[in-house]
Amino acid sequence: MQIPNLRVLAPEAIILAFVLLVLFVDALSRKKRVGLLGGLSLLGVILAVAASVYYWQDGAATFQGMVVADPYGMFANLLFLLAAGLAILMGLEAVRRFVLPGEVFVLILIACLGMMLLGSSVNLVSVFLALEILSISLYVLTASARDEWRSVEAGMKYFILGGFASAFLLFGIAMIYGASGTLSLAEISPQVGAPASLLDNPLLAAGFIFLLVGFAFKVALVPFQMWTPDVYEGAPSLVTAFMSVGAKAAGFVALIRILETAFPYWKAAWGLLLAILAVLTMFWGNMAALSQKSVKRMLAYSSIAHAGYIAIGLAVAGRAGYASILFYLLCYTLMNVGAFAVILALGRKGEPNEMMEDYDGLIHRKPILAVVMALFMLALAGIPLTAGFLGKLYIFSAAVSGGYIWLAAVGVINAVISAYYYLRVAARMFFGEAPADAKPISVPWPLALTLILTALAVIFFGVYPTPILDFIQLALRPIVGF
Repeated sequence: MQIPNLRVLAPEAIILAFVLLVLFVDALSRKKRVGLLGGLSLLGVILAVAASVYYWQDGAATFQGMVVADPYGMFANLLFLLAAGLAILMGLEAVRRFVLPGEVFVLILIACLGMMLLGSSVNLVSVFLALEILSISLYVLTASARDEWRSVEAGMKYFILGGFASAFLLFGIAMIYGASGTLSLAEISPQVGAPASLLDNPLLAAGFIFLLVGFAFKVALVPFQMWTPDVYEGAPSLVTAFMSVGAKAAGFVALIRILETAFPYWKAAWGLLLAILAVLTMFWGNMAALSQKSVKRMLAYSSIAHAGYIAIGLAVAGRAGYASILFYLLCYTLMNVGAFAVILALGRKGEPNEMMEDYDGLIHRKPILAVVMALFMLALAGIPLTAGFLGKLYIFSAAVSGGYIWLAAVGVINAVISAYYYLRVAARMFFGEAPADAKPISVPWPLALTLILTALAVIFFGVYPTPILDFIQLALRPIVGF
């Protein structure tokens, strides 16, 4: 037995330590000290970020080569920690509506731990374990508003359908092991060689399909997206904000490593398959979002469409395709979390205020809130001078350079379709008539700080993306080389 190199898992160990610390403090506190619990959780995230940056250039592996600390995994850590940190910041105010507020911070940290392990896993066993740590935490988070029936219902739906997806994933892993004799991502390809077609190794092909089905469910690709609208709408807005960006980012980050490391010889086959899934996902998500009367449900359907945009980069593969995915995931995290922060600011206990008419005349009731929400809608639509525009531009440019011109054209068409329902929200805020009985809106400082940070970042990355793009190129070296 080799002694594990715990330095490799320093960021994950910090998150786990703060999970135990927050649980301990919450158990000993007679009163629910939301500020203290949230502050400790944020401190854990900040320290994990520092550890990730400190070990940025390490390429060491541990636990018999199941987990690696390379630049790719460390960049993924920063992305997941950003999502968790923003969710915790919003939660400093939002969790006061929960029956047990302390458990929300703990579950967000545990889910973040699962994401980080997933981004660093180079073995199918650790991939499955990390994915289950993430999934189970999200099931409980979805049902965490125990006094709201729709939250409990959404949690049950997510749990049942997620169990089926995990079964598919586990069957796929078993088949891949049976065909290759190994669970290490780096050893699968050398063991099976370079088959001329999928039919040359049907057991491995079946395992790959089952594996892809499991991940397609996690990232909400058509036809495995059926859970997304109901779960996103039923879950508390804080949870939806975190889940919509974190789970999607973790799934795509893991898929990049798995596809590029274990199945490089089948790139043409899985590239075409993912291109077809991307087209179906974009059209289904955007067309369904057009008729929605709830802003929250509309964002749920749009998240499906965004999964389709990201799948374009996965189909293209290569340095350009993967770089565009990582940049898009960063932009989507900022845009979507900001939009849900506005939904949280408008919501009250018993009055979620998620319908389109609740946004009528918002410019007259809370001008700053209307302006930042309009910014996030424009960014999600891909309007220039926002991070969303550059995210889509890099995705479509990668498709063109990779020979998928038709796929880029389909993406542009869908971006135009999505602009309608995003701009409809902005139009209602600026040109709609505010209801006479509208109540005053007060924005707590945690939500205000979240809105400021995300809005500034959306503008900054839309104008000056060079530093983060250079950073992404460094992170991709373990995946695609120099």
